[in-house]
Amino acid sequence: MREILDTRFFMEYFFSSDGKMQERIRRKLVDLTKRKEGIVPAVVLAEVVNLTCKYRGADEAKNRYFSIVRSGLMIEPMTSEVSMEAGLMKCKHRKVPMGDCIIASTAKLHGAGIFSDDEHFDQIKGIKRRW
Repeated sequence: MREILDTRFFMEYFFSSDGKMQERIRRKLVDLTKRKEGIVPAVVLAEVVNLTCKYRGADEAKNRYFSIVRSGLMIEPMTSEVSMEAGLMKCKHRKVPMGDCIIASTAKLHGAGIFSDDEHFDQIKGIKRRW
């Protein structure tokens, strides 16, 4: 099954101080890459670059960006269809951040689950989240 990788996945991958968690995330990334079933919404790339830049600087942010782009994961652009679905989700779920609505709409349109510990996704009917 295809899986959407949320920003929090990459924050654990790049920044976790928990060795067991980091290894678990690394194994998940290797598995999804091998099976060609990992999807990264473009908004996740933007969030990863922003957070990395904030904590580690622009050079490190660019390195992380390129490591994700070159990883073999599918990078999903924000299409007009994703935009419409995200807008409708946001209208219905006012407390869910727009970025999460974009990620959830990408999952819905691909029939994919979301790999994240973010409970916002649990509020959206039909979205399957696991961690």
